[in-house]
Amino acid sequence: MQRARTEQAKDQRRNTLLHAALNEFFDKGFTAARMEDIAKLAHVSKGTLYLYFANKQDLFRALIEEIAVPTINLTSQEVLATKTGEQALQFLLQSIAHIIRNTPLPKLVKVIIADGKAFPELVTYYREQVLNRMFSLLETIITKAVEAKEWQCSDIPMTARLIIAPVIFSVVWRMVFESSNEQQNMLDLDALFALHTKHLLVILKVN
Repeated sequence: MQRARTEQAKDQRRNTLLHAALNEFFDKGFTAARMEDIAKLAHVSKGTLYLYFANKQDLFRALIEEIAVPTINLTSQEVLATKTGEQALQFLLQSIAHIIRNTPLPKLVKVIIADGKAFPELVTYYREQVLNRMFSLLETIITKAVEAKEWQCSDIPMTARLIIAPVIFSVVWRMVFESSNEQQNMLDLDALFALHTKHLLVILKVN
């Protein structure tokens, strides 16, 4: 493969390497994945890969920054633009259903769950950059709704985690149990999150 000389070509090469790394981590696990295999999958030399990333940790950190962080940032902006707690909750869970179905983020989560003990510093980085931001967003939504007398909530941090719980279940289900592509194993995310929203609102709404 020719050397990338323009900034656009370098960006494209970097994206190709990240795509290959994510697939290698997903298929083999973080521990078993090798830099040379990632380079081979991307159709570049190992030396070219090392021009962009120093090691597997560097690659995985870049995956978090390129896949997870922008997704969280965009979703947060759109959710905070809604006018009520109910609208924010509905929009957020609909957005998450789209993310689970149509982005590579679930693959990233699966690698962390399956092999997180092998790279605890990156698990911490993911928690700080993604999970903590999501919890903060949810706590902001709940706080605003409580202050507006729309919702009642005695434990805002725990409620934020309760809202997220089916999301983790859905990611695991999609990455593990839907791998066979059999129709009976497919999880209806829209129905699940709609029901989850309905139950949450029964608890949260001020009577």
